[in-house]
Amino acid sequence: MTHPLLDLPPLTAARFAAIEDRVARLLGTAQDVVIMQGEALLPLEGVIRAAAGPGTTALNVITGPYGRTFGDWLRDCGATVIDLAVPFHTAVDARRVRRAFAEHPGIDFVSLVHAEAATGNTNPVAEIGEVAAEHGALFSLDAVASIGAEPVLTDAWGVDLCVIGAQKAMGGPAGVSAVSVSERAWARMAANPRAPRRSYLSLLDWKERWIEGGRAVLPHAPAQLEMLALEACLARIEADGAETVMARHRTAALATRAGAAALGGGLEPYVRDVREAAPVATTLRVPAGVA
Repeated sequence: MTHPLLDLPPLTAARFAAIEDRVARLLGTAQDVVIMQGEALLPLEGVIRAAAGPGTTALNVITGPYGRTFGDWLRDCGATVIDLAVPFHTAVDARRVRRAFAEHPGIDFVSLVHAEAATGNTNPVAEIGEVAAEHGALFSLDAVASIGAEPVLTDAWGVDLCVIGAQKAMGGPAGVSAVSVSERAWARMAANPRAPRRSYLSLLDWKERWIEGGRAVLPHAPAQLEMLALEACLARIEADGAETVMARHRTAALATRAGAAALGGGLEPYVRDVREAAPVATTLRVPAGVA
């Protein structure tokens, strides 16, 4: 007796590479893209441990809980960390990023979350990328929640490391994730003696065993069902058009905000300024005294 999720033919290297190419198109990048076989925390931690070390001075922007986590990882790597925290109901202002560079001219790494699903805010990546580029800093972006809900323009925004997952706005699987890596990010990793090697966290292993081999032989058995789900998810977005998919998220977010306002009674959006609100998730403040 057959089952559609069992007895599948092996996922070939060519098909795996083709899915990576489709992710690259979604990200608007000509950089290398690696699909990692785990939830997005895998590449999020992997990029920090590969690109940061004792010689790194990192600007870590905190607009929600993930920003705090990234700061912990950076410190654990031995980096000097400058935390730039803003109230979670707002977005960071690029002028504050520029001021941080003026106060700490040694900053050579910027860590930013595009959209914080836990708090419902979204940050001005293009403007922050411009500041990072002016100072030659490596720019790492968590776009896990934003991809599919709002534009993610990796190359145009000067993002060196862009991590995504499919389980949020894309409506896909949680078991695989992806990261785009610029040439200078690869160079930074290669020069870091503490970058993970022979490890599940290692991006350099993927580069050596997969990319440099022409993506002809997979380094290990892929998560087949998750890869097929990611492929189907990308196909759905391509069929509908990314702009159409993003428009749905914008419409749903605005409707949710309007609905909260109509209900009244103290229920209101947590992110007050609609320009700073993420289309992927609308968080609400409950009335005073309500648990």
